[in-house]
Amino acid sequence: MLDVILLFLLTGFVTSLIAAIMLTIFKKQIAFNERVNNYFAENLRKQEEEPLEDKNKKSIKTTMENYWSKGTKLLNKRVSAAERKKLDMLLRDAGNPFKTAIDFRLFQIVLSAGLCSPIFFFILPSSDNKMLTWMLMLTVALLGFRLPIFYLGKKKTARIKAINVSMPDFFDTVNLLLEAGMGLDLALLEVSKKIKGPLADEFFQTLEDMKLGKSRREAFYALRKRVPSDSFQSVITSLIQADQLGIGMAKVLGNLTVRIREQRREAAREQAMKAPVKMLFPMVFFIFPSLFIVILGPLAITLITKGLGG
Repeated sequence: MLDVILLFLLTGFVTSLIAAIMLTIFKKQIAFNERVNNYFAENLRKQEEEPLEDKNKKSIKTTMENYWSKGTKLLNKRVSAAERKKLDMLLRDAGNPFKTAIDFRLFQIVLSAGLCSPIFFFILPSSDNKMLTWMLMLTVALLGFRLPIFYLGKKKTARIKAINVSMPDFFDTVNLLLEAGMGLDLALLEVSKKIKGPLADEFFQTLEDMKLGKSRREAFYALRKRVPSDSFQSVITSLIQADQLGIGMAKVLGNLTVRIREQRREAAREQAMKAPVKMLFPMVFFIFPSLFIVILGPLAITLITKGLGG
């Protein structure tokens, strides 16, 4: 009996010793497996706890993205190169609010179809004058197709205005950094980081082009082509000429900022001179009739009711 007990104790001791040795040898691998299991278990738990509404939103978004991708692939074969180039120029001038020209064209088609669909399904079946309804539907479809073009025009105007407004402060700061001994490329990079806006984004793109192998002259030519602002293009032209002739950039930028501020003052004076002409038609058609009614109305009522002798 004692021999059996000793055998069990020896077996337990050997088993414990082997287990301790194995745990010591494979300690890192066991810890790694535990962390991996805990990570995947946590993700599974989060997915199980995720609300059904969020899952439905993700599925709807994925479905829309799939249909949109199919639409762009189908439309990509039908849009000509000349039309795509024209759309690319419109998007570039507006600051690229859409990813590609194909996405913009597909958005035009979807918007046009979405605006005329209610007329087709709800108004056309019950309409007495089918021809007039069809004309209305075509007009709404054409309007929906042209609205994104108008939107790009407004974006272009706002972008040019923002660039013209930020130009004096931007180039003044660049000039200060150049006078402090910093290089032109580094000065443009530092100012673009501090002053946010479309002008900084354009210079970021220019610096990226230079990193990819373009010369400063080529990158500035591309920048001048991207921004449809006359004052900005004249500034970039002056910078290109100064770089070619080896003139100091600090002196050139100092003169350019003075000229930019003078141009802005002249533009403000021009707008002030146009204000009376623009105010003439609203005053004649809206303000003066109201004044005449308020001033001469009681007199007219008195003359009608009491006559000249009243």
